[in-house]
Amino acid sequence: MTIRKFLFVLSFFIVFSVHAQQERWVGTWACAPQTVDKGFMPYNNQMTNRSVRQVVKVSIGGSAIRLQLSNELSSEPVEITSVYVAKAEEGAEIQKNSTRYLQFSGKRQVTIPASKAVFSDALKFDLLPLERLSITINYLKAPKKPTVHMGSRTTSYILRGVTNANTDFSTAFKEDHWFNISAIDVLDASASSVAILGNSITDGKGCVTNAQDRWPDFMSAVLNGEHESKSPKTGVLNLGIGDNRILSVGLGQPGKERFDRDILGQRGLRAVIIFEAINDIGTSTNPEETARQLIEAYQVMIKKARQRGLKVYMGTITPFNGCKGYFTEARDAARKTVNEWIRTNHEIDGFIDFDALMRDPSSPDRLRKDCQIGDWLHPNPKGYKMMGEYAAERVEEMNVPTPSNQRSLIERK
Repeated sequence: MTIRKFLFVLSFFIVFSVHAQQERWVGTWACAPQTVDKGFMPYNNQMTNRSVRQVVKVSIGGSAIRLQLSNELSSEPVEITSVYVAKAEEGAEIQKNSTRYLQFSGKRQVTIPASKAVFSDALKFDLLPLERLSITINYLKAPKKPTVHMGSRTTSYILRGVTNANTDFSTAFKEDHWFNISAIDVLDASASSVAILGNSITDGKGCVTNAQDRWPDFMSAVLNGEHESKSPKTGVLNLGIGDNRILSVGLGQPGKERFDRDILGQRGLRAVIIFEAINDIGTSTNPEETARQLIEAYQVMIKKARQRGLKVYMGTITPFNGCKGYFTEARDAARKTVNEWIRTNHEIDGFIDFDALMRDPSSPDRLRKDCQIGDWLHPNPKGYKMMGEYAAERVEEMNVPTPSNQRSLIERK
């Protein structure tokens, strides 16, 4: 090969490498798809000929975005006339001049087959870190049983017909659920994401509606700009589902089954956090066996993540004495067995000791009284703030190149 040919080939690969790096999609927001449970969504959930405006708070920003829509848990296709995004204001209001329509393979209309998900085309959009984004879907025909995320803790606004940026949503029907939206990615070669597997404590039961005060929200705020951060830009992806379990069906598919789609399927991942078990333990008829099966399921998920080169962190399970129908001495012993394994195993890259953080020092099998909502199971916004800021601190420690990084997020005891 001549020097000229060699230089040409070299320059081609350099340009290709730079282009590939620039085209890296990274998750900035996500939620876990699930089916409708009439106990939580008693209304008519068919969105045929409806316009649904939904609001999310992202973690990292970018100059180009794409939206994932999920119809994965529906048995019928969903037909959409158009989808537009805009910077969100109070309630259903938007910054009208920021409105942009998404396209799907070059067209505004899209049909998502049953059991499938689709991405929009890349859209130039100046998305800021920690910004609230409005997503409005104009449905033509929707399944009777849609793919949703029930625990949005955020109000969606529903009108009949087709809407646009100038439509008045003041008379819209309101529901605190998300419909079909499942992820937002940004183009950023320097950012990465962390995906969190969890239950209602991660999904945010006990939060203030529309306040975006789940513990992953507070974690994101620390990592992405509200305080000085040592970490690179980090997409924080909350894949919690209320009443979810690792081993069996509660609400949503069991964690061990949805792990591949909901966690490993996210874009730009550098790490996963597994913080789930309390519903398995709190409903168990054989807690000792449940603890054993949980550890086995964790090991499978850990192996899958590490095979992809991802860091794996785990959260210790918070106490729940006082929670009616959940607490027994045998179940608490199972929780302690799981937590001891999380703290001492060498299969993970670190742990976040939520148990030590949230327990009452004078009664370690209970949550701190001032940090829970009254059911002795779910934290309140004060508790979530403590958890999120603590988790961010520990994740940041892992980005500091010291020997301690190879062991845990906190000192092992």
